[in-house]
Amino acid sequence: LFGGSPAQIEYAAEMGLEHHLGMTCDPVCGLVQIPCIERNAYAAARALDANIYSSFTDGIHRVSFDRVVQVMKETGHDLPSLYKETGEGGLAKGHVFTSDKQ
Repeated sequence: LFGGSPAQIEYAAEMGLEHHLGMTCDPVCGLVQIPCIERNAYAAARALDANIYSSFTDGIHRVSFDRVVQVMKETGHDLPSLYKETGEGGLAKGHVFTSDKQ
């Protein structure tokens, strides 16, 4: 979006992904608004920040994008199923809406 060398672009992608490893998907009251849609908007803004940050570097980074993808896969396998969009853990556990304002 903002340009950059291939190394800078990979660095931005790596940063954007690594900061979301292990996040749970625990929809409150079965709705994806909390936390999923909110998180996606936040992540999109952070991805742009990562691109801007990487543009101030030479693109050299310690962790490769491929390694982050590998760790994300491993983390997904290791994460208990109650945090995988089941509505049984995390924020979803025991939360009940009592009105539209909560």
